[in-house]
Amino acid sequence: MKELTLRKSYFYPYPPERVWVAITDPRAIAEWLMPNDFRAEVGHKFWFQTDPMACCEDHTECEVLEVDPPRRLSYTWVTVPKNPVKPSCEPMVVTWTLTAEGEGTRLEFVQEHLQNIPWVGRQMMNFGWGHMHKRLLRRVLENVREDAGGLSFEPGAIPLEKRCYKARTIPDHLVR
Repeated sequence: MKELTLRKSYFYPYPPERVWVAITDPRAIAEWLMPNDFRAEVGHKFWFQTDPMACCEDHTECEVLEVDPPRRLSYTWVTVPKNPVKPSCEPMVVTWTLTAEGEGTRLEFVQEHLQNIPWVGRQMMNFGWGHMHKRLLRRVLENVREDAGGLSFEPGAIPLEKRCYKARTIPDHLVR
């Protein structure tokens, strides 16, 4: 089967350290992507979870493969089927590469091994990642602030009702 890869490139008018916080702070990730238990530590196994939605799996299992702050982050991505009898797909790999460019950051996003999921899933990921990078991640970046300890994310960039997922059954501490 042919190897399928999704590639996206975006420029953000913020330094790489600020973009790094937006893609690694679990509270920030919960606002622009999904509730999670992410930690930027090689070998850490984590998940993304949402309420069940039509045409979408609601649970993703991942493992951190590479952490090089604030330049590169990579992890596996396995969608877990709603039907427990159905086997999970082979892992995809998500890689974020941040490069200083002028007064901002060039973010290169790559998701490999998309041939492991159905065509409709690939189309939804292509649209979804584009929406998240163009609109939601930009809003989250505005809430990354400098404080006495360095940079940190201040929750509240995207209200719960405006996020790309539903979270009625997700514990509050994972979505706030």
